[in-house]
Amino acid sequence: MNQKEIQKIVEESLMLPSSDGEQNFPDLLLESLRNAQKRGQASISQGNLLTGLAKQSPLFKRILVEASLKAEDIDNLTWWWEGSQKKTEEKKRFWEYKNLIKIGGLAKSWAAGYTITLDQYAIDWTEMVERKGFEEIVGHEKEIGQIERILARQEVNNVLVVGEAGSGRGAMLQALTQKILFGESLPELNYKRVVELDLSLLINRKESQEEAGAVLEQIFREVLQATNIILIIQDFHNFIGGHLRPGTVDISGTLAAYLRIPQFRLIAVSDFASFHRFIESNIIVSSFEKVEVSEVSIDETIRLLQLFVPGWEVKYKKFISYPALKELVIEADRYLPAIPFPKKATDLMAELLVELSRSKNPLVLPRHVAQIVSEKSEIPVGQISLEEKQNLLNLENLLHERIINQNEAVSEVSSALRRARADITIRKGPMGTFLFLGPTGVGKTETAKALAATYFRSEERMIRLDLSEFQNPTDLKRLIGSTEEESFFVTQVRENPFSLVLLDEIEKAHPNILNLFLAVLDEGSMRDGLGRKVNFLNTIIIATSNAGYQIILRAIEEKLEMPSIKEKLLAHVFNEGIFRPEFINRFDAVVVFRGLTEENLFKIAELMLGKLKKNLAEKGIEFVINHELISEVARLGFNPVFGARQMRRVIQDKIENVLAQALLSGQIKRGQRISLEIPDFKLIIF
Repeated sequence: MNQKEIQKIVEESLMLPSSDGEQNFPDLLLESLRNAQKRGQASISQGNLLTGLAKQSPLFKRILVEASLKAEDIDNLTWWWEGSQKKTEEKKRFWEYKNLIKIGGLAKSWAAGYTITLDQYAIDWTEMVERKGFEEIVGHEKEIGQIERILARQEVNNVLVVGEAGSGRGAMLQALTQKILFGESLPELNYKRVVELDLSLLINRKESQEEAGAVLEQIFREVLQATNIILIIQDFHNFIGGHLRPGTVDISGTLAAYLRIPQFRLIAVSDFASFHRFIESNIIVSSFEKVEVSEVSIDETIRLLQLFVPGWEVKYKKFISYPALKELVIEADRYLPAIPFPKKATDLMAELLVELSRSKNPLVLPRHVAQIVSEKSEIPVGQISLEEKQNLLNLENLLHERIINQNEAVSEVSSALRRARADITIRKGPMGTFLFLGPTGVGKTETAKALAATYFRSEERMIRLDLSEFQNPTDLKRLIGSTEEESFFVTQVRENPFSLVLLDEIEKAHPNILNLFLAVLDEGSMRDGLGRKVNFLNTIIIATSNAGYQIILRAIEEKLEMPSIKEKLLAHVFNEGIFRPEFINRFDAVVVFRGLTEENLFKIAELMLGKLKKNLAEKGIEFVINHELISEVARLGFNPVFGARQMRRVIQDKIENVLAQALLSGQIKRGQRISLEIPDFKLIIF
């Protein structure tokens, strides 16, 4: 929308009857007041009014829609603008405490004891904040409040901060330090000195554990005598317990005596995995109150990045548009689930700006974000390319090149993928979830492989889990991992968030494991053995089962239509207690696979032999496939119990073994035409 169009809309709004304006004014005022209260303001500002208009005025909403913006975006933009203006004005008032404190003062530590030894191994957070000046606090307000209340207590006043690296633990502690420095915390904490003890530096400088232990004792004594120190120890798990590597000091014995003294305050920092493995069972944990740090929200991350934008723009000489910033945060949340906010957003923005520094385009746009996210996640993001459009619209035909006689399965899967990629469905679970029911060897697994190759571009993108190996309640620990051992399945999903997950023989899994996947199908996530979130939002989940396959075979003999077969089969699995209705209902579709006819077997054999023909062609050898060869492979490869599953083995034993021996012996050479004589599979060289 250009300036003239916006001007026209504004003029139209001014021509409204005054009664309409009067009627809407109280709502506008109330909305603006709510916004001011939300921001902690004592009065209504222009930014509050603009945000109120964005929520109440139909005409202003129309302008925003044309600009692809929402009321929340106006709220974010006015929050940033007014914050910037406020900061500029505050800097002019040099006489205020927040500005004077950056200059420093004389004898500021005279009221407390000296910490000569501590200072040799310390990172002074208070001094860092003094130099940096006041910064807006965004996110983790709840956790900061918890830490303040714990530190202010007289008993158990030590804090164990547990959160993933990149979740903003450091920024949170910096915000806490700022509140304490500027006297905005609790009276028991205000104006105290926040200091991090660098234990790695201490250990590296000392020749023996005994010497390091003696220095540590001296440091703790200084902290206690100073009375104004709040101590921070990062990676606390590396310095306590019996798991420590050689050369590392176990501080738990020395520390334990001080943790019980009210004047000694410690903030220890760890992550969830290390907490469960090394700290949770240690007796020292009783001297701490745990505070868990979650990643900041999408809205908080957007506001946090807005604060960084001026610095980025100066450094990289690029203008960062708000739509691009918002798009980056949304796409990072969707496609980079393994890394927490705000780290994944700040890292992604840094990568984007470095990449664009080679370009002459001065403006960062949403399309640039889509490009970098696609490269980083290997997931198609943003506007759909012409090639991808054609693949999606033609998905049925592409899948039918590998899948025989399973029209319903191909249709259901293709439709779900188009919905997911077009992003028209409100979903909170995986991209698509399917239960494949049918006899063994009719193509359930092959369909999953074909889908991985077609949509995810490689069969390597398929994560296969054989649930027949998880039939006992104790197997749950093996599936999700534990403090002793990581789960292979969980690791695979984390490292390949854009993938197809195949749950083979799901009917054999223990009910506890089915309950776990119930949550995965519904919410798109689960927790591993260490309490960490595992994200399935960008996966397609296919569960396979041959439960009730006799029903399918009998129904086909009776020449029933597929809807009737499906109805009979579902009634069977419910009546037999194989699956509960609430479990079945979590799938986007339940797909029943037909049994294979002779014609189907012929086509499957033809497909498999075609792959072999292609491989030989790459070696310069022409493999002639005739009707007799295909028919014999189809005949030998079919089993009433195992379907076409053993066809791969027939080709391997009867054909590939013969050809491999002939190639190695030099009997077959490049440029030759070959075939096999039936019924004994004798090699023929033309």
